[in-house]
Amino acid sequence: MALLAVMAVCDPARAATSVTLPASACASSDNLFVGDFDDDAAPTDPSHGAGGAYPGSGARTLHIANLGNGVQTYYVYVPNSYDPTQALPLLLALDGVAPFASADKYATDVRDAWIQAAEDGGFIVAAPVGNAVGYDSYGQPYSVSWRVPPTYGPNDYDLFAAIRVDLESAYNIERTRIYGWGFSAGGHVMHDLGVNNYSSAFNATTMAAYGVSGGDLAGLACAGMTGVQCRQVLAAVARKIPVDIHIGYYDPNNAAAKTDHGHFVDEGWTDGQTIFFTQFNGGHVYTAAQLSDTWAHLCPNSVIP
Repeated sequence: MALLAVMAVCDPARAATSVTLPASACASSDNLFVGDFDDDAAPTDPSHGAGGAYPGSGARTLHIANLGNGVQTYYVYVPNSYDPTQALPLLLALDGVAPFASADKYATDVRDAWIQAAEDGGFIVAAPVGNAVGYDSYGQPYSVSWRVPPTYGPNDYDLFAAIRVDLESAYNIERTRIYGWGFSAGGHVMHDLGVNNYSSAFNATTMAAYGVSGGDLAGLACAGMTGVQCRQVLAAVARKIPVDIHIGYYDPNNAAAKTDHGHFVDEGWTDGQTIFFTQFNGGHVYTAAQLSDTWAHLCPNSVIP
């Protein structure tokens, strides 16, 4: 079964297939090794990468010409349970708009917020820094966010793809279990990755599932669209990719997030199975406890592209 699963992953003519993993997949980090699953229950496509530092927190550097200053640093966490002979899932974590002087700190804060979930769940976290610089009225750099398509030249979706290639080379990544999560502007981006086709590395065919905290479809994926037009976007998605939405009752994006939940349901997503909608007593924030809850919803999902 494992060999057939790998062949399916590599077959571009095959439609993406969602797979619900056995309960043991999310019981504890000790049970997350795909090679130990029942062969009839879990697909597997390990990258067999090697050479990356582990365990713990670290930073890696990429060089993408004409993107920012041409040098991109992103931040990684590898759990203590990592064994190079066993493939682990990968989660791409995106922060919101950051002050220019604190862009790296915002990325490391996101990575660090995911550490407990990564330890408990046995997965690798990658948190990049955006390349869209905002300037104040005096022409001074003020903020950092995400450079997104359509845009001239490389954008941060190219960065995300390069991160995936880099980590699959440096670590043993389970390619049927690639996940994403974003907060605020990062949540807008994650919705865009999940329901549009701008990225070949992170989309509804390649990601097992994704989560959004404090973000919404209107922020990017359905920007400027009517509700009907946004639902048409969802109707065209390659598969009902599982989505987790966390939103504070007092978050300015609360009404938009509730609308998004309705759009997903209207287009065939099922509450508690492929769409998870959680409101909490708070504002435009996320917590480590909420991220663990998000992971509990993302973890049981795998995909054969």
